[in-house]
Amino acid sequence: MLIQPEAVEYLVSRGNGVEECKNILKELEEKPFILSVDMIRSFFERKEEKREEKRKREEVQVSERGIERGKFKILRDVTGNSTCEGTLEDFVRLFRSRFEKLSGFLRKRQEMKNAVPIKKALRSSEEIATIGIVKDVVSTPNGLFVEIEDEEESIRVYVPKNVDSLIVHDEVLGIVGKRKGEMFIARSIVRPEIPVERRKNFSSEEIYVVFLSDLHVGSKSFLEKEWDAFLDWINGRRGNERQKSVAEKAKYIVISGDNIEGVGIYPGQEKDLMVEDLYEQYELLAEKLSEIPSEIKILMQPGNHDAVRPALPQPAFEKEIKDLFSHLNITFIGNPCYMEIEGVLILAYHGQSIQDFATCLPNMNQNQPTKIMKEMLKRRHMAPIYGGISSLAPEKQDYMVIDAVPDIFVTGHVHVTAIEQYRNVLLINASAWQSQTDYQRMMNFMPDPAKAVVVNLRNLIPSVIQFA
Repeated sequence: MLIQPEAVEYLVSRGNGVEECKNILKELEEKPFILSVDMIRSFFERKEEKREEKRKREEVQVSERGIERGKFKILRDVTGNSTCEGTLEDFVRLFRSRFEKLSGFLRKRQEMKNAVPIKKALRSSEEIATIGIVKDVVSTPNGLFVEIEDEEESIRVYVPKNVDSLIVHDEVLGIVGKRKGEMFIARSIVRPEIPVERRKNFSSEEIYVVFLSDLHVGSKSFLEKEWDAFLDWINGRRGNERQKSVAEKAKYIVISGDNIEGVGIYPGQEKDLMVEDLYEQYELLAEKLSEIPSEIKILMQPGNHDAVRPALPQPAFEKEIKDLFSHLNITFIGNPCYMEIEGVLILAYHGQSIQDFATCLPNMNQNQPTKIMKEMLKRRHMAPIYGGISSLAPEKQDYMVIDAVPDIFVTGHVHVTAIEQYRNVLLINASAWQSQTDYQRMMNFMPDPAKAVVVNLRNLIPSVIQFA
């Protein structure tokens, strides 16, 4: 049997080429006269697809038939699974996990089915497709100079302004174009994206989820009066008949982080504190949540003001914090977290990286969070930019990748109430319960506080109830 020189190069570049070749030959029903690089690449693509399918089953447990109905469960977060030590090897493993996951999604796109490694793209004189992770971006008046790399090689790409102007560091993307000298000229940029059409999941009953965020209990600017109005509503003591009916059918409350004000989070924070002790802030929070009807399950996620590690992904609270809430109907979840509520798939994320996107992308700002959430879905990644405002922990796998497409994607962090639809995904940025502080004014946070976003899981129709 003959083997193409390019096929030999490809096998050697992957490591352990002889063993890999034996595995390929075992799988072939008919032995070819010539073993080509396309045949070998096809083998690895099938292998990757099988691994991807297995990983999806293990990580997200979402089947083709839809989600198992009628209960709540956490599908995936980092809680109890964190193993990183911060070594160089850990970071290499994190970015390799990101590249493998997202390049797998890209290869399912029509334009990327025949994508080649960058090493081969550098030798080709024809129009070709390749996949890489963004190493550097330099903006010019007419476009972007982008350097991308894969596990073997890197290439410099010129992206004209009319092709794309929204490329960020460390995202994984596909490029279709042609080599010109030592540079690649991009004709189009391809992202992992979520499907245009997808089957949504619904509850079989009219059950409501209430989305809250950024309570900041312990702050002088906590909106006490407005919170009391919320408690009146959720207990059926306030609102018109329709609003009271919704409160009666509300079975879940999701709080997307920054539950307390915290201590030492930003310069001069001590002057904004009503309660200066961290544990006393959580005790006060437990007192306030105890007035919510006990039959409503509360799902509490940490944020950057909470007592967990600052790096993403964040695990759920430790036992000493949880114990303060032991008398309440609360389930603690990590950040981010995939979960299922009454058959509906929800991705909850506090949203720290919204500021990174706002800083790096033109015409984006943190006061329009759903616009940035769309960019996350396009990249299928919640926090691609390494070294920005949001720090990343080098876990074995990249928990910030959007593996399964959720029915509801909820964030918080920027204290804005926003709702939008994108490709059959309901996007929610949940409101805050804190008035604007001097620090937020300096950071250009424009709060839209004291609102509850309520979603009917039977039809995924959202509504907003205002308490200001």
